[in-house]
Amino acid sequence: MFVHPQMLLTLLFFLFITTLTNSITAPYKPPDHLLINFGLPKNSPQPIDNRGIWQSDQDFILTSLSATSNSTAFAVEAASTPYHMARIFRATTTYSIPVTTWGPKLVRLYFPPLSISYDIIDTKSSFLSLTINGFNILRNFSAFAVTTNANTHANTTAPVTNGLVREIYISLNEGNGQKGLNLTFSPSNPDGFGFINGLEIISAPDGLYFNRSESNTVPYLTGGFQDLNNQFNFSDSIAMENIIRLNVGGSNVDPRDDSGLRRTWFDRDDAYMINGLNYTVSYNNRTINYTVATPSYMAPELVYLTMKEMGAYVGELKKNKNLTWLFEVDVGFNYLVRLHFCELVIHINKTGQRLFDVSINNQMGAHDIDVFALTGGIFIPMYKDFVTLFEGSGTNKASVETRGLLSVTLTPDPTATYDDVLLNGLEIFKLNSSNGSLAAPNPSIPMNLTSLQGNNRSSNSSHHLISIIGGILGAILVVALISSIYFIIIFRRKKEKQKFMKTMSKDDTSKLKWISPLDDPGSNATTASVIPSLPSDLCRRFSFAQVRVATNDFDDDLIIGTGGFGKVYKGSIDDGATIVAIKRLTTTSKQGAREFETEIEMLSRLRHVHLVSLIGYCDEYGEMIIVYEYMPRGTLRDHLLYKNPERSENHTPLSWKQRLMICLGSARGLHYLHAGAKQLIIHRDVKSTNILLDDKWTAKVSDFGLSKVGPTPGDMGPTHVSTAVKGSVGYLDPEYYRRQQLTEKSDVYSFGVLLFEVLCARVAMNPNLPKQQVNLAVWARYNYKNKTLHTIVDPNLTGQIAPECLRKFGEVAEMCIREHGNDRPSMGDVVWGIEFALQLQETAEKIMQNNLSDDPQGEISDSTISFKLDEAHALGSMYIDDESTTLNDDFSDTKMVDMGTKKLLDSRTTTFNSSESPIIDMKSGSIFSEIIDPKAR
Repeated sequence: MFVHPQMLLTLLFFLFITTLTNSITAPYKPPDHLLINFGLPKNSPQPIDNRGIWQSDQDFILTSLSATSNSTAFAVEAASTPYHMARIFRATTTYSIPVTTWGPKLVRLYFPPLSISYDIIDTKSSFLSLTINGFNILRNFSAFAVTTNANTHANTTAPVTNGLVREIYISLNEGNGQKGLNLTFSPSNPDGFGFINGLEIISAPDGLYFNRSESNTVPYLTGGFQDLNNQFNFSDSIAMENIIRLNVGGSNVDPRDDSGLRRTWFDRDDAYMINGLNYTVSYNNRTINYTVATPSYMAPELVYLTMKEMGAYVGELKKNKNLTWLFEVDVGFNYLVRLHFCELVIHINKTGQRLFDVSINNQMGAHDIDVFALTGGIFIPMYKDFVTLFEGSGTNKASVETRGLLSVTLTPDPTATYDDVLLNGLEIFKLNSSNGSLAAPNPSIPMNLTSLQGNNRSSNSSHHLISIIGGILGAILVVALISSIYFIIIFRRKKEKQKFMKTMSKDDTSKLKWISPLDDPGSNATTASVIPSLPSDLCRRFSFAQVRVATNDFDDDLIIGTGGFGKVYKGSIDDGATIVAIKRLTTTSKQGAREFETEIEMLSRLRHVHLVSLIGYCDEYGEMIIVYEYMPRGTLRDHLLYKNPERSENHTPLSWKQRLMICLGSARGLHYLHAGAKQLIIHRDVKSTNILLDDKWTAKVSDFGLSKVGPTPGDMGPTHVSTAVKGSVGYLDPEYYRRQQLTEKSDVYSFGVLLFEVLCARVAMNPNLPKQQVNLAVWARYNYKNKTLHTIVDPNLTGQIAPECLRKFGEVAEMCIREHGNDRPSMGDVVWGIEFALQLQETAEKIMQNNLSDDPQGEISDSTISFKLDEAHALGSMYIDDESTTLNDDFSDTKMVDMGTKKLLDSRTTTFNSSESPIIDMKSGSIFSEIIDPKAR
């Protein structure tokens, strides 16, 4: 059969393109993938998990395993592979691991989480050194110190929950004497020991971070402005350690969902941000179009289908804004920073619409990046690499600086059509120093956390006791001690079990099909408390068994809400006599022990009718649970409806009077925090979901996990608290975000957003709206300035709001959200302003009722009272005369106007005397300004 040459060329070209496309998009399959479990006996059954099959380390050891110098430690409680056992090194020990292919390898070292203890070692005392093919990877390394630091600091590597994993990137080159990976472990101290649980080796594709066969140069930022000729050249003999890997704006990406390299992409980028003005764009049903320059193994689709933006902020809120992340790193090393980009906004369809700069460690890395232009469209990924030399901040003069904060900043070009930035993923690697070292000093351990381990390790010291005391007497003492503790533990467990079963028998939940953690050999139970001391006289401490009974074993049917902390259950205590709300920390929560302890310590010392009352807590078996009074009407946000038909079936819209009373109660609760407690307390997360309602519609402020104790009034010290920015998008005080200086006026700003949320019944941030309307605070201020506030009021309130009330309510809300804290009122002033608005509303309703009573055919009731918001002169002008006061564009004026006398009152005064407003006869047509009944509400 004759085949035309042109047809043959076409067929070959088609096959080439198909093969190339498959190689670009198909998941990467590594030729080498080994899992080694240290301490696993040779020829024993090999554990299997979702990572693969684990082999014994004895298959690769070169140094003989001496019983006196090396041994195996077993986990005291049940633990998963490879953490169920560990290899202890009391002398230098070398392993040689053959590989089938040369080239780059990802080497992962596995160490246990804090919750796991071992039978013959105390992990706090372990200090390990490790070299791999001549590179000093670890020196005097303490897994305990690193794990503790990661779990207690926001700006460190990702928090450790399922074990500490150190990932090393190293390249193996044929012809330099290497036969594979050679690992040498040794204790850092002659009389000490080191240990490790597991090792994973996986082949990486050539070109993942640099290509051995090509020139590999990236911009090298060493200070000042970027010199385009200053390039960092990657050699083929280099080691790197992964510091952080983030799926920016997305969820946690499990190793099984990675593109063949089994990397974990963490979802906690918010924990590293110092800017609060951002929101996420994500797609679930689109396909990423990988390219030759960016094949699929660079990052999985889950990374490129989500991104962070600044959001549609206009005017003053947008000036000098950027997105900035901070990462704690070691001083004195070069760092490779890789940023992953993929344009997802479908409105961007040509070049030049979105431009932004990238700065690394305050050094310009790239100017006017245009992702659309660089990739050729949307849903096409790319990445940018930079190397920076991190020499620290230079501010620590008292001692040698070993750690510092490396920044990554994206700044938009304000002249572009789409004035914003984007970022999908981020990776940072530490590069070895000139002497081949990646090792750095261990982070310091917080003093209050050093006791978290070792509480119930009676046998941990047995090895040292025997070696020190020696002889028969020492052995007898150790055996006696162990026996005593053993019988005490058994006795206490029996007592606890009896108490637990007794509690179960009193409740109809005794038929639950689960067993107590005390009987479950597979549970990760621990009796170590995360709270060293709490005021037991002010709140109850519940056992985990009691909480399980109270929630019917955490029955999903009892879930009444979810949040950043976890799920909230409706439960009952005291044999069903008391209904409570039970909040349980989930393993994926972005909050943790610090927020848990803060909330308990705050609420246990605060009692107010407008604060949610704390009943107790539970911190057994690694659980963090808080028990509150039950609020049957849920959150304020539930009742604002937001024009959601599904919610409307279960709720009716709140009336205007109800909304005013809820706002007033919430303001009183915050005022108590600011001025009524022994110390100034700043809530830091005021929003509609944190305002709860009881059966009588009484509003109560809740969720104190982010709260901070502020400076004492009258002190000569600072008037603010310098702290990392935390809060909720849309409610965050821009001044706090910009200066990282927290004051009580930050709560005032958030409360102002809440007031507009109540008035307009819409979320604080809605990226689906037109750009100018995305941010409620910006949109409401715009309408207030243009005297069109009534046009954005919740339609469900039509005819309910008296114009004077709306005028005063809008005035108070606008003053709360001013740019500068000094221009905002105190919460005491806010309380007065809302009381004033409520009095205006009630007085107007009484006058309207009196007018209706003059009509013999009229039926007088609350429902017949209707106000026309578009007729401003129905009961008096609701706006300020332009001749009396002009609102500046920057909303910097600090005055409020009394509608009766046009008298200017300084908003920063602490009290207002309602008697200063004269009583004016409404029938005369004068502007209304009285408070009929000035008593406090």
